[in-house]
Amino acid sequence: MKHYLMLTLAAALTTAAVSTKAQTVDEIVSKHITAMGGKDKLGALKSSVTEGTMEVQGMEFPFKATIINKRGMRIEFDAMGTKNIQVATTTGGWNLLGVQQQTEPVDVPAESLKEIGPDLDIEGELVNAKEKGHTLELIGKETADGAELYKIQLTRKDGNVANYFIDTKSYYITRRSVQMGGQEAINTLLEYKKTDDGYAYASVVETQPTGVKLKVTKMLFNSPVDEKIFEKPVKQ
Repeated sequence: MKHYLMLTLAAALTTAAVSTKAQTVDEIVSKHITAMGGKDKLGALKSSVTEGTMEVQGMEFPFKATIINKRGMRIEFDAMGTKNIQVATTTGGWNLLGVQQQTEPVDVPAESLKEIGPDLDIEGELVNAKEKGHTLELIGKETADGAELYKIQLTRKDGNVANYFIDTKSYYITRRSVQMGGQEAINTLLEYKKTDDGYAYASVVETQPTGVKLKVTKMLFNSPVDEKIFEKPVKQ
C-alpha cells in the first residue's frame, strides 16, 4: 500500500485490518479451491497423467506418473540406461527398479505405504477436508521470498499433521510440509499453469531433504486409465 495517496492510507489500513480479521480458514480454502479450478471440477477428477523430467543429484531423467483417484499411482522413469517402475495402491504396491539391479518385481508392504494415501487424492486433501475426517486451523501468516502466505495446519484423521502455505494473492499452495518416515518432507510448488480445461497445477515441484526437482511438461486430467497398470507382472 506504499503507493497509495496519503489521504486514502488510513482507510486502506482499516479495511485491510477488517478483511484480515474476517478471513477464516474456510474462506481461504474456498478461494484456493476456486483458484485450482472450482469445487465441481475438482470433485469430478478421476485420473491424472503427469510427464516431465526429474532432477536428482545433478542428473536428469524423464518420468511419467499416472494416478487413478484414491486407487493407486504408477511412476515410470528411465535412469542410467535402465527402466524403473514404482506402484503404490491403497492395499500395497511393488517396485521394479533396474537402477537397483532388480530383475523381478519386489513387493512393498501396505504398512510402508500408509503415508502415500493423501497423494492418491487428486483433488487435494484440503477439498472437503472435514468430510474426509481432517481438521483445519489457520495458524497465521508468514512471508517467504517476498510473498505473503497463509499457514494452514491440517490434522488428518490418523493424527498426522500437514502444513499448507497458501499465497494471499493467487491462493495457490506454494509450500507443503509433512512428516514422512520420521522426518519432515517439504514440497515447494512453483510456476503454476492451467490446462485447457481449466485445472491449475504447479509445473515445478522441489522436495527437501531429498533434493528431487520435478519439471512438468505435460499434464492431463480425466484421460482413460486402465487399473491393470497397477498389477504386478507375472514371473515368466
